Amino acid sequence: MKSKKIGLMLFLMLVSLFLLAACSSKNSSNEQTEKKTPATEANEGNGKENVELRVVTTMAGTDPAGEVFQKVLDDYMEKNQHIKIINDSQSADAGTIRTKINTDYSSNNEPELMFFFNTIDADGIINAGKVVNLEKAEGVDLSGFNSMLEQQRNKDGNIYAAPQSGFYEGLFVNKKLFEEHSIKIPTTWEEYELAIEQFAKTDIIPVAASTVDSYYVVEHYALAAGGIDHYQAKLSDQDSTWAEGLDNIAKHAKMGAFPADAATLDLAMVQDLFKQEQAAMIFEGSWFWGQLVEAGMAENVTVIPMPVYGSGGQTGEIVGGSTQGWFISTKSFEDESKREAVVDLFNYITSEEILLEIVAATGQPPAKGQLTDLPEYIAAGHKLVADAPAVDLPINDRILPEAFTYIRESVPSIVNGTKTGEQVLKEAAALE
Repeated sequence: MKSKKIGLMLFLMLVSLFLLAACSSKNSSNEQTEKKTPATEANEGNGKENVELRVVTTMAGTDPAGEVFQKVLDDYMEKNQHIKIINDSQSADAGTIRTKINTDYSSNNEPELMFFFNTIDADGIINAGKVVNLEKAEGVDLSGFNSMLEQQRNKDGNIYAAPQSGFYEGLFVNKKLFEEHSIKIPTTWEEYELAIEQFAKTDIIPVAASTVDSYYVVEHYALAAGGIDHYQAKLSDQDSTWAEGLDNIAKHAKMGAFPADAATLDLAMVQDLFKQEQAAMIFEGSWFWGQLVEAGMAENVTVIPMPVYGSGGQTGEIVGGSTQGWFISTKSFEDESKREAVVDLFNYITSEEILLEIVAATGQPPAKGQLTDLPEYIAAGHKLVADAPAVDLPINDRILPEAFTYIRESVPSIVNGTKTGEQVLKEAAALE
């Protein structure tokens, strides 16, 4: 009898211990559930794993679209909390973005998405199969684009990049300074040289320009000397009007056209000279409007074509086009854990609504839809493109980047007389 009582007591004790353990396990489970973040719960609810994507663009530095683009990414992440986006954008100035992209792709560290130059700069990446053919990429939406999409078509017949906007370059002039000094805004080469002479007699710098970061200066002086027919030449052609254009930069430097320290200034510094109204003119692109708006001086500025005096063209011809686009890396597209998120983000960024939101920051011609209620100065730029008898890409988008870098960095040597335009072009061609 006594043994039966002991057995019953042991049984009841075991049952009690089992019940206590079960309750403890349940409470622990509840505590873990209570500690989960809303994002975790949402991800478990939709069954999607967390994904991290890296995006590289040129929308950084002084580009007004940078802030807008970051907001676009923040909004997207808020709607898709399982996706984390690292914005690794770099300035397009001084070749920073080119160096980054080349480094990333050569080290097997390519970004999932990039907004980059779809020019000779991307040839190596495309030829190596590092980016996808968007027309054959499942899920990618290329509907709604205007003719800028076709401009992205590669020589192999495929489209690897989707455009965001087009651009134009020209001579930006401060109308107020011209009016205050009773100087005529130039429409001919002779008037351009006269404006240089007249402003050089004042405390106003005629042209805000760097002779080492001389991208736009080199292009426009070559265009002026030869017109579009000669401007479109290859470097190997050794076109004499290109050399003439480079020598004209030296001629105008001696006339006092540029800042005294032009050989040590970078693009941001000369932009500041113009925005501070210390200079009357500057060679820039349509993206520059955003900075002018921020500086509160856009309404005092207009953009005109570089006066052409060469027999191979006419004034009104401009540098422009659509040379940047959104690429998807092959590595990310082939990664099943990332493909859905990559394609969805690509379609979101290139949708008409979001594309127009980004483009509105700079006022450039959009690749989808239309910007409305344009200020007069932005509308004038769009008219510049519409009225242009010819438009062609920048020289640095058409020749070996190292060759163009050599040309622009040799401009100070041309200015100080140690080299000629012809000599520099021959040396640059030897690099190709």
